Amino acid sequence: MNGRSMLTSFDDTPVYTIKTVVQDTGITPATLRAWERRYHVLSPGRSDGGYRLYSERDIAILRWLKRQVDSGVAISRAVALLDLRHQAGEAPELAGAGALRRDDPDVAALEGARDLAAVTDELLEALLAYREERADTVLSEAFALFPVETVAENIIAPTLVEIGERWHRGQVTMVQEHFATAFLHRRLSTLFHAYDQPAAGPLVITGAAPSEWHDIGILMVSLALRRSGWRVLYLGQNVPGEQLVSEITRLRPEAVCLSATTLSSADALHDVYETVGAMPEPRPRLAFGGRAFNAHPELRASFPGVIMAATARELADRLPRR
Repeated sequence: MNGRSMLTSFDDTPVYTIKTVVQDTGITPATLRAWERRYHVLSPGRSDGGYRLYSERDIAILRWLKRQVDSGVAISRAVALLDLRHQAGEAPELAGAGALRRDDPDVAALEGARDLAAVTDELLEALLAYREERADTVLSEAFALFPVETVAENIIAPTLVEIGERWHRGQVTMVQEHFATAFLHRRLSTLFHAYDQPAAGPLVITGAAPSEWHDIGILMVSLALRRSGWRVLYLGQNVPGEQLVSEITRLRPEAVCLSATTLSSADALHDVYETVGAMPEPRPRLAFGGRAFNAHPELRASFPGVIMAATARELADRLPRR
């Protein structure tokens, strides 16, 4: 990083092992390696045995960066901002500066779009080549570098769209498409289950519409809602409408979120819509989304009063709680 020579408040002698850094900062080894590899955050020294060694100055920088990431700032933006502050003669990491606001003008100006595009390209290339280990590494680094919702909506979703478009053009086989979809579904499902189900709080039922077999979109929604504090009952693909209504009546959730990628599966939501709409208050709020509604916005007029959202993050932000 530029401007490091003006930092004098901490010793820059590399003496601390990665184990010490992890314990002191709370940053996992995988995340630290990802930050070093993609953003050259630090240049650690080496012991006689070849092990990475870090200085007090390195630890101060890592603490500052972690505060920014914990507050919702992407690591790419945090690193760029730190460089800018150093070039201006400032050392926010040594002054114990707090986390940046997400609406900070400097933060908003550093979107890191090229980084997202590069990661997406790497993931796409690995999946189409059936390089599962490489795809795993790319995604693991992505989750270390960006917020979860950013990875889901700005890396995974565009990758799936691109693979689908290439399949329609005859540039990707059905086998490649199935492999990529299964891999990404598995990673999202693992992440979803890594977050503990809250013991209390609002209940939301999520799933794909009757006859709908694509559920990655609603899985992203389920992940966003669970991270937002909802108790999420995720039902997966092809949720039977009649049985769903029966469980809604019994469980009385605050909300029901369903997805549809085709016109026929969107049409199948009418029965659920009418039945739930006839329930006495407080009835669950309905939220519909998916490719069918994004590609055919006129469908939204068929479901007045239903919350519609183009992305998982938008739906999680718009879904009200009683």
